[in-house]
Amino acid sequence: MRRLPRPCLRRENGVKTAREVLLATRSEGKIRELLPMLAAAGLRGVTLAAAGLAYASEEEGIECYDTFESNSLAKAQWFSARASGMLVLADDSGLAVDALGGAPGVWSKRWAAETGLDGHALDAANNAKLVRELTGVRDRRARYVCVAAIAWFGGELLARGECAGTILASPVGREGFGYDPHFSSDELGESFGVASIAAKERVSHRGRAVRAAIAMLVAHEKNGS
Repeated sequence: MRRLPRPCLRRENGVKTAREVLLATRSEGKIRELLPMLAAAGLRGVTLAAAGLAYASEEEGIECYDTFESNSLAKAQWFSARASGMLVLADDSGLAVDALGGAPGVWSKRWAAETGLDGHALDAANNAKLVRELTGVRDRRARYVCVAAIAWFGGELLARGECAGTILASPVGREGFGYDPHFSSDELGESFGVASIAAKERVSHRGRAVRAAIAMLVAHEKNGS
């Protein structure tokens, strides 16, 4: 990791205020989860809209790699170049199903290959494909995987988080987003579709990756490296 602008806390009129971190996502579901994670660490999440960064068609081609690490870092760096010196937090995440050889993996968001869909409609199409692919399959073990990247001018860091579970044939609950209603967490003993944001954050792939990335950031700043 290269040298990071310091500190995590800044001063305005002599008063310490939380350092702002740009959230490199336009997913409302991710934003709902990330804001409290950052707040718990004394950081203030800023959405792309709040930062005045309008959608650009080039964003669709950022995550073009075959690993979560490469996609996450590419997204963090792309927005860092447009963020006027802000810290930028990005993540790439997905579902890896054992019986499907780790699919959908990095293609989780657009697995159904349905054009023109977004939000709940896209989630429904992806989940319908998941159910079809696992019809008659007994081994329903799966993992959620997330790699979080924090980037700044001249440096970056990466952290990975995972959580294990099983795929449910029918959705349970309406909370969360993506594949959550079909994913039963081993640790919670319930689907992410019924888990509260706080409970999900405690065991989720994204919660683990983001907490690890923030811990690395704090250690990096403390050491002054």
